[in-house]
Amino acid sequence: MRSSTGAHFIALDHVRVFAAFLVLVWHFCHGPVGYPASPGYPIPYSYSPSFFPFSILDEGHTGVALFMVLSGYLFAKLLSGKSINYRAFIWNRVLRLLPLLAVIILIYGVVSVWRGGSLLQYSYNTALGLIFPYLPGGG
Repeated sequence: MRSSTGAHFIALDHVRVFAAFLVLVWHFCHGPVGYPASPGYPIPYSYSPSFFPFSILDEGHTGVALFMVLSGYLFAKLLSGKSINYRAFIWNRVLRLLPLLAVIILIYGVVSVWRGGSLLQYSYNTALGLIFPYLPGGG
């Protein structure tokens, strides 16, 4: 996807790929260790490898932080000395993110009802998701 300004920093693509790889590996390599959690305690997840290069792959939050640093750098680089139209910026984000969020909420709703869940409870939890972090799929 190209920037609306037409600027593209190709050297940062490698850093983006590395950050995405860190997040992807974390999401696909973590799961329950194999024994049930005690009451009141969360399910234990896999441990961090002690060998240094592999332990970096276990740090998904590092990839997220790297994305945030890249975003901040790009905002500063692209907007240095320019004024920002916040209304257009927010509207652009809404147009980019809201359709996918609506599709995810719909899919989770259909799956929830298909599995025998209550549509009323799902709708209630989704409405609460406008205030609290209850949206399905991490929305």
